[in-house]
Amino acid sequence: MIPEHQAVWNNCLKIIRDNVNEKSFKTWFEPIVPIKLENNVLTIQVPSPFFYEYLEEQYIDLLK
Repeated sequence: MIPEHQAVWNNCLKIIRDNVNEKSFKTWFEPIVPIKLENNVLTIQVPSPFFYEYLEEQYIDLLK
């Protein structure tokens, strides 16, 4: 059985994939790891501070 936070992230990835090109998806979204789901908030882990800043600048609306 897939943990709830992973299932939610998988659903998010389906939506994201429909809204970004394949290269961006593989570069910026595949490396993200879902950590936990608490009070309807999904916590994710990204590889670096730069990665976080780039996602926030470029994709914050999509991620919300």
